[in-house]
Amino acid sequence: MSKWKRLNVRGTGNNVFSKLLVSYLIVLLLPVIIGLFLFNKIESIMVENANKSNTTMLMQVRDVLENKFEEIEQLSLQISLDEKLNRLLMNQQNVSNYDYINYMKELKRYNTISTHIDDYYIYFNQSDVLLSPTMKTDSYLFLKHIKRYENSTYEEVMNNRMTGFHLRDYFPSEKVIMSSGEENIITLTQSLPYGEVTDVKGVLMVHIYEQQFKEMLQQMEGLNKGAMYIADEKDEIMMSTSENKSIFAEISPLLADKEGFFTKEIDGKDMIVSYTMSEKNEWTYVSIVPTEFVLAKVNNVKSWALSLVLIAIIIGIVVSYYLANQNYRPIHEVVNTIIGKNTPKGTFTNEIDLIKQTIVSSMNEQSQLKRIISQQEPVIRSNFILRLLRGQVDVTSYLEKEIDSMGITFKFNYFSVITIQIDDCCQFTKENIDTKWVLTRFIIANLSEELMGDNGYTIEMERDKLIILYNHQNNSADETTNQLNLTRELMDILEQQFGIKISVAISQIHFGLNKISECYGESVMALDYRIIKGPNYIIFYNDIKNNSGYDYHYPVETEVQILNFAKNGDYENVERTLDQIFSNNVQKEMTPEISKCLSYDLLSTWVKLLSSLSGEEKKRVIEQHNPFKTVPECSTVQELQKEIKSLYYDYCLKMEAKQSTQGERLYQEIVDFIEDNFNDNMLSLGMIADHFGMNSSYLSSFFKKQGGIAISEFIMKVRIEESKKLLPNRRLTISEIAPQVGYANSVGLIRVFKKVEGVTPGQYRESMQA
Repeated sequence: MSKWKRLNVRGTGNNVFSKLLVSYLIVLLLPVIIGLFLFNKIESIMVENANKSNTTMLMQVRDVLENKFEEIEQLSLQISLDEKLNRLLMNQQNVSNYDYINYMKELKRYNTISTHIDDYYIYFNQSDVLLSPTMKTDSYLFLKHIKRYENSTYEEVMNNRMTGFHLRDYFPSEKVIMSSGEENIITLTQSLPYGEVTDVKGVLMVHIYEQQFKEMLQQMEGLNKGAMYIADEKDEIMMSTSENKSIFAEISPLLADKEGFFTKEIDGKDMIVSYTMSEKNEWTYVSIVPTEFVLAKVNNVKSWALSLVLIAIIIGIVVSYYLANQNYRPIHEVVNTIIGKNTPKGTFTNEIDLIKQTIVSSMNEQSQLKRIISQQEPVIRSNFILRLLRGQVDVTSYLEKEIDSMGITFKFNYFSVITIQIDDCCQFTKENIDTKWVLTRFIIANLSEELMGDNGYTIEMERDKLIILYNHQNNSADETTNQLNLTRELMDILEQQFGIKISVAISQIHFGLNKISECYGESVMALDYRIIKGPNYIIFYNDIKNNSGYDYHYPVETEVQILNFAKNGDYENVERTLDQIFSNNVQKEMTPEISKCLSYDLLSTWVKLLSSLSGEEKKRVIEQHNPFKTVPECSTVQELQKEIKSLYYDYCLKMEAKQSTQGERLYQEIVDFIEDNFNDNMLSLGMIADHFGMNSSYLSSFFKKQGGIAISEFIMKVRIEESKKLLPNRRLTISEIAPQVGYANSVGLIRVFKKVEGVTPGQYRESMQA
């Protein structure tokens, strides 16, 4: 024992507790480290997605603006190609005012094409006439007094915009002073006639509102905290949401690709610059948004994630210590048990080493016992028989020698299949589930082969199912009797000696290996009737092959009865009705398919009852019973009957409890009404019944049942208790107290008081003063 003392000291490095704690901490930290690495990758992806989202939004704005400009260009094209306009341009010297006025009417029909247009004008350079849908003037009056460009002189406008060749040329936004105020205008010019390069006769000039485009740009999320620029192919700013033009000049050299984004510090703030270039007119759309705005959600997620990781580490350390302690305790107890029985020989590094050495020693001692256990049949033989049963073997291609090499010998050419369904093996062993089923199958297989001798083979199909391939000498009545005798003897031995109950399905006897799959099909079909016949039963295919049951007895009237009984919480009648339904239908020799229809019909009735429950309560009941899984899984009528009755029993309990709660609530309301109106000398059973809308006799019996006292006695008791509270006050006479407690005069009070208390009110008052 002195050698073991060091193993009880937790401070040593070899101690199991320390190793457990360290291993738990490693397991804790490993996913945390991996998680942090993954989060770092995810964060990068989230940042990239945020930037891509911002770029996508910018591209959407670009597409919208391009559509608007395309509408305006369509207007200029329609006007430029107008034949009437071309005739006026080619004959400007002979055009009269009347002709101009007529054409002004033609121009008015283009007013509704786009709401972004301020106005449009046609300038005839030979006659110096400027025409719009609403006026006719000359260039000097128009540019000097009607619409004057603030930053461009008359001569500059004439030279740059009103003369020469222009093909849908846009001029940057510029403030234009008008009689109605000031507006920032983008100018579109188109020389006339359309397509004429040298012999230009005039110009179409369209004024476009910049403000409406700015309003569209400001709808872009985050733009109110940054800026947006639209520049033409020459990097001239056509419009912007910021007055600071130098920012665009600073970032313009960085816009190398057709689209993209990058981060840049501007005015001391980190900004995300997203840009995209139009393929139609090579304009560049640039948005500048603060990084903190774009990545706000990413940073928020990051903060939460780091906080949760820190909390998880703290909790993990505490849990690791707790688990290490909990897992070390049984090890320590096992070691103490080992040492208590035997003194360990040799030296041991830790507790696990001691346990290991002890187990190895025990295993060596039991090796001889393990060798006694008989080996299962070779896997190849089981596999061949299984495929033979399923019809997956071409028996004509197998020679007798090949079959013999697998350890399979058939003495005769007649076969039948017996399917064994294990119903109950709980009494046989208390081992865990897997061990229980393994031992059960092992016993059934060995016992059946022992009873058959060399006339058949047993294989395991499923956890609770085995198949016997039985070889017969001929197809006679004696062989059928042998089938039955073998089955009965097997069932008797299993039940009496091992407490194992089985159901058995037996096929007909067929000739030839190629008929084995047909035997198997018959046996499986017969086993389906277990749901009708019940467990621990022998089912012959011959008995059920002509079964033609096609309906079941469950009329609407019976369903209504069950619904009414259940809603009233009357489980006794519900159970009686269900038993009668199952009894009637089992006697009709139902098929397994019809029995399932009956089960679904009864389950449907139960589901209808759930409509009287609240949504949450209905959900809780369904989750508790899980009927849509348990009912279809019932393998016998008895199991089905038990499961269905359990569902209705639970529902009836709920209805009974609900009715009881309602009665208690009504009783309390009646008590409260009496206590509030006891001073009314008209208070009576009839008055209370009228108030609650109830029958007097029903009210009387209900109150007596709930409270254990008649309602008149309760009223009298309340009045007496209230009078006892008033009697100590000598300023009140008995006659004054009587109306306050609901009596018309003192005579009634005195009579009732003496009947209840045994003394008169006056005597009671005197005793209170004594």
